[in-house]
Amino acid sequence: MLGTIWINIGLGLLAFVVTLVAAGAGNVWLVSLVRAGIAFGVFFLVAFPIRWVIALITHTSASPVGEAEEAVSGEPVAPLENPQKDQEQEDPEEAFSPLSLSKMERIQPIEDPTTVAEVVRRLSDE
Repeated sequence: MLGTIWINIGLGLLAFVVTLVAAGAGNVWLVSLVRAGIAFGVFFLVAFPIRWVIALITHTSASPVGEAEEAVSGEPVAPLENPQKDQEQEDPEEAFSPLSLSKMERIQPIEDPTTVAEVVRRLSDE
């Protein structure tokens, strides 16, 4: 899961304060406190599935895979290497080449600009 229990407590306290202020305007203080307490409990519990969904979306976990495998075998596990990263380090000059004007192709217009202008003038008159 993403984060710690403090996220749940913070979200619950925020709901508590907002509900207490909103309910305090039109109710007695005891009713406002009860409603604020219920809001704290609901938002505290709702934060668990929200944190779980966010962790699924961002693909984070509480314990990395390497630690779990290390605990089973007793040996440290080497992280997977990125072969693309090695290729980029071998040829740094080939990885980037600035664009020169000789490499750019000029696109020729299909129609003559004067013909297009005359067609637009005729269409705008109608």
